[in-house]
Amino acid sequence: MTTADLTLFRSRRTIRRFATQDVSEEEIEQLLEAASVAPSRLDRRPLHYVVIRNAMIKAKIAEALRVRPYIEEASVVLAICADPVVSPTWELDGSAAIENILLAATAMGLGAAWVGSKGSQLWEQALGILHQVVSVPAGIAVVSLVCIGHPAESKDPYEAGEKLDPRRIHYDHWDTLKL
Repeated sequence: MTTADLTLFRSRRTIRRFATQDVSEEEIEQLLEAASVAPSRLDRRPLHYVVIRNAMIKAKIAEALRVRPYIEEASVVLAICADPVVSPTWELDGSAAIENILLAATAMGLGAAWVGSKGSQLWEQALGILHQVVSVPAGIAVVSLVCIGHPAESKDPYEAGEKLDPRRIHYDHWDTLKL
């Protein structure tokens, strides 16, 4: 791995303040291309993506999740969806695609925030909106949402080793730490 690769990973930060500048269709296509090359167990590819730009829909999702204002400020909210019939590992596939989207957004100079708390009442309300207002079919699961826009805030990259906790790394056995 090159230093540039690590710099990209360390630069990926959650952005929750967005400028009014739109994300272009070309940029969205690049993000979706990055998502499409994420690992998928047995290459089953159960994922679907809904690109949400409509301000009313974003406001309803923000209200349901009680996450304002960044959902509304984002130029785009991507709903990462999956067909559970296609693959039992749809949540893993979706998470891999989301990570690719987040890294691609960083590389492109965009900001992004991964949104959603599966199993909470607020998430269930957001799912209702996605199924009713956005027309996500009943058999399709929503993995999560990603807000994307041009950042209106700046965050420094993580320093080397800043998030690496050696107490959480175990070798061959849980009780074995390498310090």
